[in-house]
Amino acid sequence: MSILALKKTTRFLISKNLIFFLVLSINNFSFWARDNYIITKDDSLALKNVIVEKYYVSDSTDYIDTTGGILPKGSITYRIYIEMKPGYSLQAVYGNSKHELYLKTSTVFFNNEYCLAMTGFNIHPKEINKNSVALDSWLTMGAATKIHTGILKTDDNDGSIISRASLAKADGLTIGVTPTFKTFNLDMNFFKDKKDASVFSTKNGGWAALEGVKGPTTDNRVLIAQLTTNGTLTFELNIQIGTPAKGTVQFVAKNPVGSEIQFSGLSYYKP
Repeated sequence: MSILALKKTTRFLISKNLIFFLVLSINNFSFWARDNYIITKDDSLALKNVIVEKYYVSDSTDYIDTTGGILPKGSITYRIYIEMKPGYSLQAVYGNSKHELYLKTSTVFFNNEYCLAMTGFNIHPKEINKNSVALDSWLTMGAATKIHTGILKTDDNDGSIISRASLAKADGLTIGVTPTFKTFNLDMNFFKDKKDASVFSTKNGGWAALEGVKGPTTDNRVLIAQLTTNGTLTFELNIQIGTPAKGTVQFVAKNPVGSEIQFSGLSYYKP
């Protein structure tokens, strides 16, 4: 076997084993944890904020173009970001038997029927201006297209590839390297073309960046979801963050167990 082939095989086995370990250990609250790792004061403050950005508000033009499905006028496209201290990386967003993960709306989430992306990693930049592709609902670990990282519009100063008026100067996209994205125990068809997609929930699953992911700016903000709805958005999230010392720390929405840390921003309600 050549050295190149050996390297590829090794990477495959490592990734496969990490996924297997992740699935097995989710209810034990331990993913890539180092044995006997002691969480430091800095680690306990690693999660700085959960930001919900009102990315876009749909108008009559969006409503008229039904190629990707009917998008009600006034629907809001939200983007959810995890903001961490510099040097820390986001590893997973998860739910388990003690900590449910859910994304809910009082109506339904909009799923573009033309794009069928399900994750930000599958949005092709050449397709983003077709019908309502840019407003599709999906999960991610940083990526907002195949080649772009998601970024707050207020931080975006490199122009826009999206033709919509309110996104013409800042589209929340920047060229960036994206991590290896994996889901486990999730029905991702929820984000495909489901017409009654109102509650996305798991007590034994999540999504992850196998090598961890950091934000594209010094503010270290990582996009984890884009959700479009004309209803009331609520969510509860639990996340695992990797530390500079190769340890892990887990932040939960409520009822922390053991070394878990409760962070109120992981629960969200917006009328």
